[in-house]
Amino acid sequence: MFALRYVATAISYSAPRVIVSVDPDNAQVVKTLFSPNAVAGVLRQPGDLCVITAESDALVLITILGEGCDQPDAVTLELDRLDREVPALAAPARRPALAVAPDVAAQNDEDDGGRAVSLRLAGHVERRGDLFVGGGEWLGDPNGTARIEGFSLQWPKRPANVDIAYGCALLGLGRMPDVIVGEYVGTRMKARAINGVTFSLIGADAEKYSLVVEARFSDGTHFGPTLAPVDLRGPTGREHLVALRLQLTEVKARKPAPEAPRVAVAAPQPAAQIHQRKPARIFRAPRIAAAM
Repeated sequence: MFALRYVATAISYSAPRVIVSVDPDNAQVVKTLFSPNAVAGVLRQPGDLCVITAESDALVLITILGEGCDQPDAVTLELDRLDREVPALAAPARRPALAVAPDVAAQNDEDDGGRAVSLRLAGHVERRGDLFVGGGEWLGDPNGTARIEGFSLQWPKRPANVDIAYGCALLGLGRMPDVIVGEYVGTRMKARAINGVTFSLIGADAEKYSLVVEARFSDGTHFGPTLAPVDLRGPTGREHLVALRLQLTEVKARKPAPEAPRVAVAAPQPAAQIHQRKPARIFRAPRIAAAM
């Protein structure tokens, strides 16, 4: 049993539709149930979901329709396994971390490393079009000159009490209003350069996370890695953004200092078991653009 969720879309003016269909050869072993008020076979907007049950291996076809559906971050989908618990496993190897400045590294060491959180960064880059990268990867070329004209963030499974506020300044237009995860800032295909960016964590649980930001501007000015909140721009304010990299981490809570023991040796505490969910995979057909 699986849950297929329509998590987010980067298309602000009209959410693409996600068509879910079963291979006719597997129709007898696969059943689908869609969320209330949803048309069977269609996920129309973020929040819609489909529960899929299969008695054996089967093929499910996912088709995305709508204006802008060819963009890399047009639709974010998640597929979760629902019907079984995964046995306790050994702790997974730590993912390679984004290289950080000494002051950031010191804080991470104090927080005992924390846990990397999935973050997706999409943007429109001059002469390269729409690009899509994960946390710790560069959007744009830190050694190039092509300008980033706009970007958006996606945080899959974002908790309710924390968000990322971010914004930009456009050359000739000034500072634009800040937005939150899932929204796009800047322009596309208007030859309008970004000359400043801001990032901050907001919400009641913001202190449980750290956001490391790294940016490079056209004159070679390089900021970071540094912790948000940040407000970054070149020395004159006319330099344009050419590369951006982000890393989001869930900060491990610090343990309170232990009280002085009343006995010579304290009893050891059992190590906590670590559970890891086995990721499910979904096969997708090529995106097809269609008129709405």
